[in-house]
Amino acid sequence: MNRLAIWARWARFGREAGGTSAVEFALIVPLFLMLIFGIVDFSRALWAWNQAEKATQAGVRFAVVNNLVAGGLNFDGVPLAGGSGLPVPVAAVNNGNPIVCTSTSAGAVSCTPNGWGPINTAAFNAIVARMQVFFAAVGPENVVIEYRHVGLGFAGNPYGPDIAPAVTVRLTGLTFNFLTPIVAGLVSIPMPAFAATLTGEDLSS
Repeated sequence: MNRLAIWARWARFGREAGGTSAVEFALIVPLFLMLIFGIVDFSRALWAWNQAEKATQAGVRFAVVNNLVAGGLNFDGVPLAGGSGLPVPVAAVNNGNPIVCTSTSAGAVSCTPNGWGPINTAAFNAIVARMQVFFAAVGPENVVIEYRHVGLGFAGNPYGPDIAPAVTVRLTGLTFNFLTPIVAGLVSIPMPAFAATLTGEDLSS
């Protein structure tokens, strides 16, 4: 084969474009799939955010009509108020600071500062269970319940506690895990803390 024929064959080989589409497909498809998976993952993240927010709102709505976790808040406020039908001074309940109730993952509930027991573990777990209806990822260790006396209620209330505290339910310590290939198992986003507050209505001890 002469030199001219060899160059002609190489020239035809250089002009051959039969595999171009396959190469382009192999380069573009992975990027396209990553984009699709990324959109799905971020949509899942927004959905998880919404679930956590709704769980927090449901938790505080349940807490304000359920039993008190810090049972010591159901005290006789008449001596402190100076008579029946009068408001209990705000400073009488932890100097106006919140009483904070938390739990471990094992279900050990405690309230700080001490002295506001007995602790109603069943009431705390009932609030967590209510929140789990809206967001299954919620665990007892993620829930914080705060009671703060804001001056509402009256001493000698025959239907419940002598104070109507502001109840705050917080949801903390949750993370969102990606499912997208490559980053799945390598990247998790801490979810923000969620909080909702309502005034106690039909609280009981």
